[in-house]
Amino acid sequence: MITFAKEPFQVVEDNFHLIKEHWDEVVRDSRELAPHWEFFRMAEKAGELICFVVRKDNEVVGYTVWLLQPHLHSRDMKLAFNDAVFLRKDCRKGGVGKAFLEYCDEELEKFGAKMIMWHVKPHVDYSASLKAIGYKHFATVYARDIGG
Repeated sequence: MITFAKEPFQVVEDNFHLIKEHWDEVVRDSRELAPHWEFFRMAEKAGELICFVVRKDNEVVGYTVWLLQPHLHSRDMKLAFNDAVFLRKDCRKGGVGKAFLEYCDEELEKFGAKMIMWHVKPHVDYSASLKAIGYKHFATVYARDIGG
């Protein structure tokens, strides 16, 4: 059985094997995986970080991590920025991913989010699932590693 729940960041941290699997699939450069655990814990303690977890028969098989913050140009708007989303490959069938995206929407609204922002890597593109639940292309982000 698949379940979704808000859980402490510690649950994500305790499942480092999933973080590593995620990193190996998504990051296509030579950066070392070295999470800033203290920042995650600090943000969670401040109420600015939320984690949702996917479990299959009680085993953690996916997660998403969110940063909540006020919109810098609209004081009364709270934004939810997706830091990471991962679902183990063997669980990406039968609408589980789409259902998890919808769950995140519902839960983030309960935490006061007025806008939800996902970032989608071109080589792990789940934008069709986002569009299917009402998202629209909002921005394009370009990145370049500089200095080391």
